[in-house]
Amino acid sequence: MSNLSAEEKLRFENIVDMGLAYSAMIRLFVKGEKVKLQEQFVNSTAERLFNITSKQEFDDIHSDFCKWGIKNIFLAERKRNGIVIKSKGPASYGQIAKTLDVLLKVVVYYCHLPDLEGSNKLCPWINAAVDTNMMRELRENYPNEVQPSWPTAIEEVQEKEYLKIQELVRRAIRELHNDKITPPQYDDIHWRLANQKYARS
Repeated sequence: MSNLSAEEKLRFENIVDMGLAYSAMIRLFVKGEKVKLQEQFVNSTAERLFNITSKQEFDDIHSDFCKWGIKNIFLAERKRNGIVIKSKGPASYGQIAKTLDVLLKVVVYYCHLPDLEGSNKLCPWINAAVDTNMMRELRENYPNEVQPSWPTAIEEVQEKEYLKIQELVRRAIRELHNDKITPPQYDDIHWRLANQKYARS
């Protein structure tokens, strides 16, 4: 963000920091990975993002970030009662994508960056931060659109499945919401609905 004053740059970095902290994914990563994610977004992704003119450009930037993430971001070892239940290893495409999608919701939708006009342009292009319960809701709503191997958790989601999830989100926006909301708004609505629904099951 080379055109920002020192004060504006600090504000922007603080918003990015809050956006990453807002994602539940961060606690799964090795200590220090949040700093790497923040630096990648601030130094390599944001300026490209804020100057795009098409959905295809957004998709390319999103894909680049996720492909960087699966090579550079690692999940921490997980233990239960002193026993290792999951070894340290690379994050999945779905885990990086969800982290980025939550960050973009905070930066673009909640905080209206780069400005109100830019935020309004970007919001229809950015993706919903779909979690495991929202995936389950999509599977139940569109059973003929998913394979038997449809992932049951974000950690199982690879690029092909992620793109299908976002395709179904946009279909749901058209069919359930008359195309009057954006993916971040779908996220806000259906995160709450799905988690309330499946918390009881």
